[in-house]
Order: sequence, then structure tokens, then C-alpha cells
Amino acid sequence: MFRQLVARTAARRISAARSLTTTPAPSAPKRPANDSHFQYDMKAPQLDAGVANLFLVDDKTLRISKILPTGFKLSSGHTVYGPLLIVNNEAFKLKIAPPQTKNGTTVHPFSELTPDALRILDVVTPKPEMLVVGGGAETWPVNKEAREYLTSIGISVEMANTKFASNTFNVLAEEGRHAALLAIPAGVKV
Repeated sequence: MFRQLVARTAARRISAARSLTTTPAPSAPKRPANDSHFQYDMKAPQLDAGVANLFLVDDKTLRISKILPTGFKLSSGHTVYGPLLIVNNEAFKLKIAPPQTKNGTTVHPFSELTPDALRILDVVTPKPEMLVVGGGAETWPVNKEAREYLTSIGISVEMANTKFASNTFNVLAEEGRHAALLAIPAGVKV
């Protein structure tokens, strides 16, 4: 409930910020390099009141705009059905097996995830600092082997259900953080 409130508040602030007009900041006089005062970035967008707008969102940032039971609607207008990986503003459909029953026990898709499926995270530039993992209707961890691989290449892992993982990823993307999202559809229950 709290995360939903935070997401709605952020969305309202963003839409309110977009409706405000911005004017260029006046140019500041050059200061000597040895000046010990805090240096302001006078090229940042300014509101009429002279306050920097911290809620401007880059429209090119790929985000999850809607979570579907069988996929995801992206901010680019595309819909991806099935498991999804977003890294560096690129979306990839993953080939992960759906939940299967083995020896009378249902196996979650992330328990079968191998480090080979995650190698793209090591070769992209810039490398994401965090992988947000959405496990469907519930929170499911990736298997130990995949977690150890991610840790070895310097990527932290945040796990949640797909709804919260998508919201977390959207906030990180709007903040300009280098995060990646690995999620299976919200309708997947094990």
C-alpha cells in the first residue's frame, strides 16, 4: 500500500512538473577555480520562480507503463508478452520456461535460470548497478548460481513481486540510475 502511494505521488509530481513552463537560467559570472564556494550548475532548467525542476523526466527512458497478466506494456508503446529484461533502455523477451511440475512439486522459472541467460548484463555499457527481479504474483528469488554470478560482476539484486519490481525499476529509471529489470508476467503463480 505504501509503495502504491509513493508511486502515485511521484506520478502526480511528474505530471505537475510537466505542466509548468521553464525558462533558461540567467548566466552566472565565472568564478575563479580556487573559489571555495559551492558551484551551482546554472545551465539546469529553471522554473519561473527560479527553482530547479527536479521532476523533469526524459521521455526516452524506457519504463513499464502497464503490467498485464501475461506481459508488459512499455512506455515506448510496445507490448511484450512473457518474461522481460530491460537493460540500458532496451527491452528483451527472455526464453525462460514457464512453471513446471517436477516430482509433484511446481518449479518456479527463476530456479532454472542460468548465468548464461544473464551474460548480457556483463557486456552492456554502462553495466547496470542493480537488477530488479519481479517474480510474478509472488516474490521468488533467482537461484544461487545466478545470484553468485551477478554478485561476481558487481550487480546487486533486488527481488519483489512483478508489480513492486516494475514500480521500483520505473523510479530508478526516472532518477537516472543504471538499473535493469528482469520480470515474469504478474499473472504467473506457482
